[in-house]
Amino acid sequence: MSETANLIHDAAHRLFAQHVTVDLLNAAEKGVWAEALWDAVEEAGFLDTLADADTPQLERAANTAVLLRAAGRHLAPIPLGETIIARAILAARQVKAPRGPISFAVLDGHTHTHGDHAHLKGRAVRVPYGRHAANVLLSAQDSGEAVLIAVRRGKLGEGVNVAGEPRDNLVFADTAGTTVAGVSGDDLLAYGAALRAALMAGALERILMQTVEYSRTRVQFGKPIAAFQAIQQQLAVLAGHVAASGVAADGAFDDIENDERRGRSAGIAKVRAGEAAGVAASIAHQVHGAIGITKEHSLHFATRRLYSWRAEFGPEMYWAEKLGRAACSAGADAYWPSVTR
Repeated sequence: MSETANLIHDAAHRLFAQHVTVDLLNAAEKGVWAEALWDAVEEAGFLDTLADADTPQLERAANTAVLLRAAGRHLAPIPLGETIIARAILAARQVKAPRGPISFAVLDGHTHTHGDHAHLKGRAVRVPYGRHAANVLLSAQDSGEAVLIAVRRGKLGEGVNVAGEPRDNLVFADTAGTTVAGVSGDDLLAYGAALRAALMAGALERILMQTVEYSRTRVQFGKPIAAFQAIQQQLAVLAGHVAASGVAADGAFDDIENDERRGRSAGIAKVRAGEAAGVAASIAHQVHGAIGITKEHSLHFATRRLYSWRAEFGPEMYWAEKLGRAACSAGADAYWPSVTR
């Protein structure tokens, strides 16, 4: 980790530890916007870690991965990752980024572009933080152009995921926006998969820390349950999944600006994180026992998000099939080099 990444790591964890409390998470699940947290993140300069053209590509990718894993570990209830990625996409195309939160999603519909101006018609479902985002970046699956559009110009239908995070439907009827060239629906899906993989890697680190700490303090038969071999085995399996997910997420961000490798690396990371989520949540709840499934215990904040995030921007089955088809179509001679790249 570079010196800059270390500084971002420490600053992000301090900021999130100060602002993201159980009370804030409960309030967010009731629909309250975490305004103070957003203002603090914006003031810290975290929104442009991926858009900073003065920083080498791999370094800014690593800085962003560190930041998003910290956000995932603390379960920050804001569209930080969506805004960072959207701002980077806009900066790369010399489109001025608007102030405030930005979300992005794949549009079920059509876009029509005329130079810098565009119109779109269609529906975007389960848009992350749609009600709180000032603007949203949308592209149809078969389109090579995205459109940046003000959320207020569409019809909003509010919804939430299993973790109580806003996932809203937006409907646009021949609505005007700004053209963002060279961004397809598949691109947005890959960006989203990399983002969710990084957040999941952070949340997995959180439940590992919680589970290890609980096993050290929970006493049964006169000694901490961490002393029992069966528990140690479970913790070892959990730690292995956490480590592998983190490596895969970092790899996805290494390739986040590479048009040829972005989809593959994001897909690998999303599959790995999704597989880890089921195993890790199961082990964490088994070790915690009955207390872990109560609303009063904080474990559920992470495990509910893991189950929600694994389904967003393509579940592991979607990406596994996509990766498998790509491997088969490339032929036998290309398979091993692609695995060992």
